[in-house]
Amino acid sequence: MMHTVLPREEAVEAIFSKIVASPASCEQLREVVYEHLEDEQIFEKNQAEHFTEVLFQAYKNGDISALLLELCGRSMFDLLREAYLIPKKFHGKAGENPVLLTDVDGNLLPGKEQAVSGREYEKFRNTYQLHECAPRSKVYLADGYDLIRSYTEGMQIEETKENRQRGVLALYALPDTCSLGLTEAQAYAMVWDTFHEIQMEAPRAIVYYGQETGVRQKKEFDEIGILLPIHEFEKKMLHHLHEIDGIVLTCREKLLKRTGSDGLDLE
Repeated sequence: MMHTVLPREEAVEAIFSKIVASPASCEQLREVVYEHLEDEQIFEKNQAEHFTEVLFQAYKNGDISALLLELCGRSMFDLLREAYLIPKKFHGKAGENPVLLTDVDGNLLPGKEQAVSGREYEKFRNTYQLHECAPRSKVYLADGYDLIRSYTEGMQIEETKENRQRGVLALYALPDTCSLGLTEAQAYAMVWDTFHEIQMEAPRAIVYYGQETGVRQKKEFDEIGILLPIHEFEKKMLHHLHEIDGIVLTCREKLLKRTGSDGLDLE
């Protein structure tokens, strides 16, 4: 459990316009919001002052995420991620979500031996040895989580990890969008079609995207990671990885053409 501050998302017009233009996406978002509004108990006794304080602070700051967090326990981008409309945020190989359990050579990281069963590791090693990774990509055994946020008494945001999914994470290098002045929301808009192609190929896959989370030869680059939970993809892991390789490589080529290749050498 940790305390955090939600960053204000900027330049969201591109990704929001894509969602609004898709009736299916609008329906997915509405269902997720309504589900959480029904589940969240915001009118408990002795909570009126807290609710009013959140309401007024959100109004004063023009912060819809602050209000949504109180109403349904999710920020705006949390809801979009839960509705499978944008990727989850990737914080890098040493980040807290997903948590890598193996190194680049497929060996368990120190201290992770007791956390991984022999069957899980055997399945991963089999995949690691048989799957020929695409250029500038690697596979890892990893745990992915849902990040659940709530307010504390002092109006701080408390973050917990729930619903662990253990699987094979395919991690790919993509061009550096930050160097082009793009926000995270704008980067999501650029990979929108790719994200949904992956969801169609592997509906229960968990997709992560991070800006400048990778470094090679002192150059930063973006990364996209696709976590395939073992219990969902055990029988067709290699097939889905092969298909996802093709989708992501096509995305990479499109991004290189759209952004220009200067400073984006991925070889």
